[in-house]
Amino acid sequence: MATSNRPTLYERLGGVYRIATVVDDLIDRVMDDPRLNASPRVDEAHHRVSAAGFKYLVTEMVCWASGGPSSLADARCGSRTKISG
Repeated sequence: MATSNRPTLYERLGGVYRIATVVDDLIDRVMDDPRLNASPRVDEAHHRVSAAGFKYLVTEMVCWASGGPSSLADARCGSRTKISG
C-alpha cells in the first residue's frame, strides 16, 4: 500500500494480472485496426516486434507507471521494488 494508507493506482487496478488482461485486449485491437495499419510506418512497426513481446513491454510499463513493481519479475515474486529518481 502507498505510504498514506491509500492504495496505489497499481493496486486499485488489481495488480499485474488484471493489467496484463487489459493490455492483452488493447494490443490485439490495435494490431487489428485497419485505420492504424493503413499507415506503412505502423505496419512496419508491427513486424519489428511480436505481439507477445509488445504486450509484455506495455504491461511492464503500465505496472511501473501506476506505482507497481519496476519489472514483471518483481510482480510475480510479490516484491515491491521502487524506482527512485
